[in-house]
Amino acid sequence: MATPAPAPPPDWAGLPDDALLVVFKRLGASEVLLGTAVVCRNWLRVATGEPDLWRRVDLSDCFDPTIDMVAMACAAVDRADGRLEHFSADCFVNDRLLFYIAKRTTGLKSLRLVNCMKVSDKGLVAVGNRSPHLEDLELTTCSIYISMKAVGRAFPQLKRLRLNNRWLDIPCEERFDNRRALEIASSMPELRHLQLFANRLRSNALAAILDKCHHLESLDLRQCFNIQIDAGLRAECARLKDVKLPKDSVSDYEHESYIETLSLNTVPLLFPNHGTGPVRGYGNSDEDDQEDDLDAQLGHMAL
Repeated sequence: MATPAPAPPPDWAGLPDDALLVVFKRLGASEVLLGTAVVCRNWLRVATGEPDLWRRVDLSDCFDPTIDMVAMACAAVDRADGRLEHFSADCFVNDRLLFYIAKRTTGLKSLRLVNCMKVSDKGLVAVGNRSPHLEDLELTTCSIYISMKAVGRAFPQLKRLRLNNRWLDIPCEERFDNRRALEIASSMPELRHLQLFANRLRSNALAAILDKCHHLESLDLRQCFNIQIDAGLRAECARLKDVKLPKDSVSDYEHESYIETLSLNTVPLLFPNHGTGPVRGYGNSDEDDQEDDLDAQLGHMAL
C-alpha cells in the first residue's frame, strides 16, 4: 500500500483578515510591533491597516533598553489613526511621547503609567487638552512633583485615579505630606474610585477628600501609614462601598510593594527643599524657570 503524501503546510500567509485580527488582538500591541506583523506582507497589511486593532495599546512589561520604546509607541499611536482609547506603558514614557499622543488622538479614555519618572504635569495637561473626557488615570511610582491640581483641571471627568508609590519611612513636613491629597480634594470632584497606595497624606487631608469628593465609592489607603483612623474618619469611610485601610493586606496589590528606610543623610538628595523652603516646583523660581524651559523645548520638538 502506497504511503500517503504528506499534508501541505498550513497557508499562514493566506489567513483571512478576520482571523488575523483575532490573533493579533490576543497577542497584544507589543508582540505585533516586535515582529509578528512582519512575518509576511499580508500580516503587515492587516496590522498597519486596521485602526481598530490599535484602540488599546498596552506596552506594559515589555521595556527593552536596546529598543527605542518611544518610537515603537509612536508607531502604535499612528496605526490607531486617531482612534486610540487606552494606553498603558512602563518605564519609558516621557513628556515628548505624551505630546505625540495628544496631537494624534482626541478620544483617550484611560492612561496607565508605571515607573515613568520623566513624565510631568505638562505632558499630562497636553493630553487633557485634546482628550478632556478621559476617565481612568494611573500614575504608579511616577514623579512626585506632578501637580494633581493641574491634572484635575486637565481631566474634569476623571472617575478613577490610581496614584501609588512606595512607602519611605522618613519624617517630612505636613505640607509636603498633604500636598497631593489636598490637590485631589480641590480639583477632582467627579472621582468614584481612588487608590493612594503608600501615599504620605495625613488624616486631615483624607478628611478633605471625603468632604469634597461626594461621588467616591471606593478608596484604597493601604500603606498610608501617616493616617490615624479615628471614629470620625471611620464613620466617613463607612458610606463608601469599598475601603482598604493602611494596614490591610497587600496580597492582591498588582505592583511591587515594600517599605524603604532611608538615612537622614539621604533625605536632602531626594527632597532638596525638605524643611528649608518651598516645595520643588511650587513657589521656587529656579524650578519654575526650568519648567518654562522644558515647555519651550517640547513646543518646538519635531515629533
